[in-house]
Amino acid sequence: MMLFLLKYYLEAKLFLVLPERQIRKIQIKRFRKIFEWARKHSEFYKTVYTEAGVMDLKIETEEDILKVPVVDKTMMKNFDVDSLLTCKKTDKLAINRTSGSNGVPFAVYSTKREHFTGYVRSFMALKNYNPFKNFCLIGVYEDKERIENGSFLHFLQRRFGVFQRETYSVLTKTHSIIDKLLPRDIDILSSTPTCLQVIADELKKRNVKLNIPYVVASGETLSENTRQDIEINFNAKIIDVYGCMELPSMAWTKPNEKTYSYALNTLLPEYTDPVNIDGEIYGEFLFTNFINQTMPFIRYRVGDKIEITDKKFEFGQIKGRTDDILQLHNGQKIHVIQLYVFSLVKGLAQYKFYQQKNGTIYFYAVCETNGNKEKVENEVYKTWHQNFGEHPFKVEFKSKLMVNPKSGKFKRIEVEK
Repeated sequence: MMLFLLKYYLEAKLFLVLPERQIRKIQIKRFRKIFEWARKHSEFYKTVYTEAGVMDLKIETEEDILKVPVVDKTMMKNFDVDSLLTCKKTDKLAINRTSGSNGVPFAVYSTKREHFTGYVRSFMALKNYNPFKNFCLIGVYEDKERIENGSFLHFLQRRFGVFQRETYSVLTKTHSIIDKLLPRDIDILSSTPTCLQVIADELKKRNVKLNIPYVVASGETLSENTRQDIEINFNAKIIDVYGCMELPSMAWTKPNEKTYSYALNTLLPEYTDPVNIDGEIYGEFLFTNFINQTMPFIRYRVGDKIEITDKKFEFGQIKGRTDDILQLHNGQKIHVIQLYVFSLVKGLAQYKFYQQKNGTIYFYAVCETNGNKEKVENEVYKTWHQNFGEHPFKVEFKSKLMVNPKSGKFKRIEVEK
């Protein structure tokens, strides 16, 4: 494992000094490899490529790549997991679950070796990262620590005290997180933009500031207002990491910059259907993941738009999903990652939060086929009251939750304006 990750890291560094022509040649070769692997071993891709008439397509040029059909999450969810994978599903595979922006969380499978390349990309994003310094994560980390347990990374953490990570649950009260952070010497703090915004708002209310050199924001689009609030109230430089569970830690900015670098040996990005947004040209973002051969993502539409620039091998600004924040009568603010607890409710297929101007919060729910609505409703109310207390809260069942037909996504939290 360690030798594989070291080789992957050194290769990523080598790509930075290769001429453009050589990089393109290698990327086409890797696209051909993953394309041929997927159509042979995945029933999903075999079906898609047979219907498109490209089962015998030979990938020799960039023009050949454009003949391969685009796929998305909606298409993949029409197949069972075994059909998506190129191997048998076992408990040895790492599983990452998406946030469920399409209403239903989507499980992404990979080998642990493939999974840990995301950690390498994270370290690449943190230029000159010192593994002995303090790293703090505010988020949902149970699955992360379960996968790490027994790994070489876990050995290094225990034996040599490197790559240590302090973890705070997103369900911890904001004032308690601030009380823990204030006396601590934290070098890097990582969380989602909405979580960081809630902390910044509380810091402003208390008229105190943190002193954290670097803040890593990921998981949502980082707005300009949130960026400024983080810089001021955390006294921090910001590294904005872009990715998805289909390819974690895909790209990253330099501190306080807005264009994204990415590991050239990891993916092939594409931009289609250009549109003008506020005077800049953005394209619909597709990518091919060269790393995950277990559950391939080939010409995969992720649903975000990325600014098209003339810079080689960089992303421009990204227009992705940004959820609203729920405001409770007791002053507590709830951001999207805190609501992961509802994904654990059995029998619940889809859900969304909608807050009216009067403050009432509606939980729109879709039951699984043959699901028991009464049990689901009772469990939802129980989960809400256990985690967020008393506030006007109503459950309404829907036959279906509508998403954007192009991206297949919606806001998990929407507040009436």
